[in-house]
This record gives sequence, C-alpha cells and structure tokens, in this order.
Amino acid sequence: MITRMTKKDEKGFTLIELMIVIAIIGILAAIAIPQFASYRKRATNTKASSAVGTFKTGLAALNQDIACYGVSVDGVAATENLNTTTGNATGAGTLLIGPMVSATGATDGGMVAGTSNSTGTISAVGLSVPGDVYIEVNTDGINHITYQIIAEHVRGNRAFGIDGDLESMMYFVQNESWVDLAPAAAWNCTVPGIVVGKNDFTQAPGGGGAPSGNWAVLQ
Repeated sequence: MITRMTKKDEKGFTLIELMIVIAIIGILAAIAIPQFASYRKRATNTKASSAVGTFKTGLAALNQDIACYGVSVDGVAATENLNTTTGNATGAGTLLIGPMVSATGATDGGMVAGTSNSTGTISAVGLSVPGDVYIEVNTDGINHITYQIIAEHVRGNRAFGIDGDLESMMYFVQNESWVDLAPAAAWNCTVPGIVVGKNDFTQAPGGGGAPSGNWAVLQ
C-alpha cells in the first residue's frame, strides 16, 4: 500500500532560515573574494620577479663569455635565433612580452645578446618569458659595463628591477592602479636612468603608491 504525503507532512525552509543562509554566504564571499584577488596579485608579482632573476643569471653567463653585458632581444619579431643574432651596439634593449619561448640555435625567441668590446665576438643566451610578463634589459651604452633589468606583470601591482652595479639586491615599486593595466608603450612604473658605478634604484621615483612612491629594496 502506497502512503501519500499530505500537505501537513511537507516541510521546507522558513523565510528566516533562508535569510540566515543568504547572510552566511554573503559573509563568506566578502572574505573570500578579496583573499582571492590578493593571492592572484602575489602569484603574478612572483612571475615578474622570477623572470628578473632568470635574466640576471643569463646576463652573468653572457658576461663570462664576452666580458661585458648585453640587452634583451625579441627573436620572434626580429626573426633572430642564437645563431643569427647581430648583438647590440647602443645598449638599448627590446621590450619582451610573454609568453615567449627561449631562443635556440634554430628557434626564434627571447634572449639577451651582446658584442664583446675587445674582440667584437657576438654571444647570446636564450631566455623564456612567462605569460603576460613585460621585461626589458638595457646596458649603459656602447661599453656595456653595467645593466638594468625591469619587469612587470599585467595583472600584478608591482614592478621589479635590478641594477648591474649592485646585482645582489632586487628593487620594487607598487601601485594598485597598475592591476590589469597593460603597460602603455613601455612601463607603468618610472624607470630610472642607468649610471655606471651608481645604484640607480635607491630612492629613485618609481611612480608608485603605497607603501612608497619610490623604488625600495625587496625584503
């Protein structure tokens, strides 16, 4: 025999119970959404700072080979690979925008390249660029005695930099308005000039906001 439920047997949520559930969901969302945004910024910032460290290592290898530094070269746009790059004579690097594969002897891609001051030998080191990371390497000019690396991530709130005169230190500048803002022309941050034998980033204006508008040492 089938027993049918009457309306008296049916139960549901009361209006007060529904309102309590909605309030709890709202509280959890208010906590979770800012945390997620914060985690995303940290992850994107880490991509940019890691890229700076990778390019610093590439420049050290280049310096061992030709006894001077080089600049960033976009092998994709220039149709250059490690075997066909022409080096650089002016010290002006190319802005690299990830994702970009590392150049090889047969593959066009990202690299740092330079020309020996004493022998004219051209050398290059292939380097990849993570997605949405903007990075550029410049030197002081025709002598290539020192270098400067700058990097930002499109969805990050920080720019990072290293000065070849004090390459053990990484610097940063932060501005919340940079999040999801692709650098116009070159950078959201203010890039200091390159001076041989001087720390370019110490208290240099960076165009940032909190905690400081100037470049500061990354702790």
